[in-house]
Amino acid sequence: MPVSAKQLNFSNISTDFDKFYNQNQANLLDLLNQFINITEFIPFSFYQKYYSHFGRKKIYSLESMLSAFIIKNLLSIPSIDLLISLLHISSEMRSFCGFLKVPDKSQFSRFKSTFFDDLNDLFNILVDFTEDISKKINPFLSSILITDTTGFELYVTENNPKYYQSRLKNSKSYAKLLKKDNPNSTFDVEKYAQNQMPKHAFSNPDAKLSYLNGHFGYFQKCIISTNALGVVRNVNFYDNDNNLQKDLRPQEIKDNYDAKSLIPSLETYFQLHPDFSYKYFLGDSGFDADDNYAYLHEKHIMPIINLNSRNSPDLPQPGFNEVGVPLCPYDSSLPMVYDGITREKGRADRIKYLCPKAKKVNIKGKLSYILSCENPYTKSKCGRIKQITVHHNYRFNSSIPRDSLKWQKLYKLRTIFERSICQIKNFIQIKSSKVRNTTSLKSDVLLACISQLIAFILIFKTKKYDNPLAIKSLIA
Repeated sequence: MPVSAKQLNFSNISTDFDKFYNQNQANLLDLLNQFINITEFIPFSFYQKYYSHFGRKKIYSLESMLSAFIIKNLLSIPSIDLLISLLHISSEMRSFCGFLKVPDKSQFSRFKSTFFDDLNDLFNILVDFTEDISKKINPFLSSILITDTTGFELYVTENNPKYYQSRLKNSKSYAKLLKKDNPNSTFDVEKYAQNQMPKHAFSNPDAKLSYLNGHFGYFQKCIISTNALGVVRNVNFYDNDNNLQKDLRPQEIKDNYDAKSLIPSLETYFQLHPDFSYKYFLGDSGFDADDNYAYLHEKHIMPIINLNSRNSPDLPQPGFNEVGVPLCPYDSSLPMVYDGITREKGRADRIKYLCPKAKKVNIKGKLSYILSCENPYTKSKCGRIKQITVHHNYRFNSSIPRDSLKWQKLYKLRTIFERSICQIKNFIQIKSSKVRNTTSLKSDVLLACISQLIAFILIFKTKKYDNPLAIKSLIA
């Protein structure tokens, strides 16, 4: 027999929501009311700016606005629109946030765009508070700092996959025309399509073309640090300086960014938290750079960084004579020729040596090289080049051998970082929230990290130490 359809009305939806809420979310709100007082963490400067901005006739308190964002994240509510709808339906949620009247969407948006710096101060206060908790839960895991770069996509037309596919289609059509005229053409279809992408999004110049998360897109770049418990410790945003060079492959672009971003990020972090110290640093091969090893060595932190093939070419490595000058790999009796100092922004100065059979000449006012070697290592006009930094030996002189069991076990702890970043991105629900404004997106990231730290404090106070990131256990 056919089953008759049941017509739903708003009353049914409201009743079902109340049942769901009473069975699940009420537990979280009770715990927050019992163990968390957000007022204890809000800096006085935040209060000053908030109340001077809205004056005495404010409708919503600072605590109310922060509580609403924390609830949104902890309950994985994907958008402000849905948060507002739930606040209208649930008197318990309104009561917890302290709302007599539910704010509209523009008020939530203005809060994020106006108080980004103050949210950053609040986040750092929570980082200080949760450091002692981390040490109480697991002193060893809290002594490990894990860092990686990531990106948050902005809601711009250029991030639509169809946008790139249309350029790829045009590139393929162009390649067919070239092959008709030149059958031996080695035209790179994908590289040409990538070069046709605009350097920044039309609707937001801050959304610049970058290679992150395994693909090209228009991101807000970010470098994040956690401890080995997965608790976020540092969030550092960088301007998306477009450094996509045509002669670099995508992975080389990412490695270049990783290598140069670590030191400024950690330097900012240790300035904000001078009493923090770590025993180990875990990072992927993107951080395999001489400068990073030297910096970590000065901080008395043991680097656990995988070697990157870009720093370990297949070319034979030259030896050195008694005064430290590199020698030709073919003939150790021939010292390489000093060719000055290489200076690049964001990197240490390096001493440059050339093949001993290369000569620098002046041709029509331009410097060039003539190579007389009969069997050169490379196709370069100046032959084999060796560039040496002052602390180049830090990469290989590791106190823990990379092939040891201890090193491998420590490096595997990096997976907790990936889970922590995944949690933060799930809080933001960037695909659903459709954030275009750069400052609002940065505030969303900070609010997600603040929510994670609040949940971590709650998990500690409820003595659920087994998994410090198990926020869902607070809801069930």
